[in-house]
Amino acid sequence: MRAYLVIWHRWVGLAMAVFLVVAGFTGAIIAFEEEVDGWLNPHLLHPAWQAGRASLNAYALREAAQRQAPAGILVDELLLHVEAGESAAFRLSLGQSVDGKAAPLLADELFLHPQTGAMLGMRLRGDSLFQRETLVGFLYKLHYSLALPGNSGRLIFGIIAVLWTLDSMVAFYLTLPRRQQAAKSSFLSRWKPAWLIKWQAGATRINFDLHRAFGLWLCLVLLMFAWSSVMFNLREQVYMPVMKTMFDFDLSWRSIPPLAQPLSREPMPWSQAHAMARQAMQRFSAERGLKVDFEDRLRLDRQRGLYAYFVHSNADLRSDRGNTAILMDAATGEIKGWWLPTGDKAGNTVSNWLGALHMGQVFGLPYRVFVSFCGLALVLVSVTGVLIWWRKRHGKQSRRVAR
Repeated sequence: MRAYLVIWHRWVGLAMAVFLVVAGFTGAIIAFEEEVDGWLNPHLLHPAWQAGRASLNAYALREAAQRQAPAGILVDELLLHVEAGESAAFRLSLGQSVDGKAAPLLADELFLHPQTGAMLGMRLRGDSLFQRETLVGFLYKLHYSLALPGNSGRLIFGIIAVLWTLDSMVAFYLTLPRRQQAAKSSFLSRWKPAWLIKWQAGATRINFDLHRAFGLWLCLVLLMFAWSSVMFNLREQVYMPVMKTMFDFDLSWRSIPPLAQPLSREPMPWSQAHAMARQAMQRFSAERGLKVDFEDRLRLDRQRGLYAYFVHSNADLRSDRGNTAILMDAATGEIKGWWLPTGDKAGNTVSNWLGALHMGQVFGLPYRVFVSFCGLALVLVSVTGVLIWWRKRHGKQSRRVAR
């Protein structure tokens, strides 16, 4: 059994190595995504604010964004929480051009100065590695899909994530000491060397110890990253079928099908939609015992005929963004679904914790430093694994030549 698992670990590890190096290196950077993006693009994200001047209200900001967006591009959201010193970043979506055809999406983010409504710029996030405005977004795409077009990259990385999950358990098993019928030492004393690095040894032994010890110390963390990667890339195909055997899920957020024809116009003025959303959230929070801290955003989903209203509540995991949300019928305000980061079905809570841990959205700066370290450790484990294989292969070839 062990011999077969060694073969599995060797060849699956080699097959995954390049992908895990890319994922680990990019993950180490995007653990500080907001900071790096802000450093590269202060003109978009951190405009100079005028002391004592109030920001425009959410309706005026959205109107200014829609007025300055390219022809045929829609601004279908209200930003209800903009921090002082930051820009108002709107998502853009495809609309209809004058001839009835879909307009090309040349940009998907538009930035306004919250105090004046002046446009600071636009970008197509992740469009290029060689532009500072889109660099971080491109690294993000590289992290989960190799920046390949369509769904091919997601599928490839999803398969790698499944193999990584299985191999993490195999690798842990292979660190356990072999069974001995008449062992003179205890199990823990025989397992202890697997946790240590023998720095006074030669390069080959140090390389092996680095591979084994880092993988063992971070085994549970790397397993979490692997399985959460399956959640992101193969949610319906692999993650949900497995997790449903252990946990209950509320699927109302994803269960509403698209309309036969997307909404061509806004169902009501944004001020009326906002008031409707507030009333619906008041009812929902009273039923669920939620304490709402602040509003975050209101979006119109034209494809499904819904408004999505996000607030920050005591159910949230992040402190800076509101991910407690309800879905409302765009015409009637009837609640059709909801999203609670915690406090709902166990499957939802576990999944949201996996996502927040993967993306470094909890426990503040110390944990993001740890996530970045884990990304670099994953690179180390992958590279040392390839070196172990290469040296063994080279040794076999040398012995064959000598014979």
